[in-house]
Amino acid sequence: MGPGNRPAWSSVTSAGVFRVPTEGGWFDRHYHDCHEYWLIFKGSAKVLSEGQEYYVKAGDIVCTRAGDEHDVLEVYADLEAFWFEDATPPGGRTGHLHKTPSLARGHPVPHKPPPEDFPA
Repeated sequence: MGPGNRPAWSSVTSAGVFRVPTEGGWFDRHYHDCHEYWLIFKGSAKVLSEGQEYYVKAGDIVCTRAGDEHDVLEVYADLEAFWFEDATPPGGRTGHLHKTPSLARGHPVPHKPPPEDFPA
């Protein structure tokens, strides 16, 4: 869902599903001018949000404040998540925003076994 196909009454910037597989996974460290939420519905990984690293698995929600970078750092089992971008404030930009051109190119996400202290 985005500006071209959302209801006129909705202030949601965008929503949809993303996937980071264990083989050939790729992601880009980015931020938004709006708040973003990820609902993890399959798999497990280590992610970065608001300067903190978190282990996530199915059922977890990642909340990232507007202006804070987020990223997928490692994937332990094929990761699938629903993303939801809150309303973009007046004058705000949409889409993935990057602090440097190299971050915009993205990076491979390594597949690793989950660490021993991974929460069950």
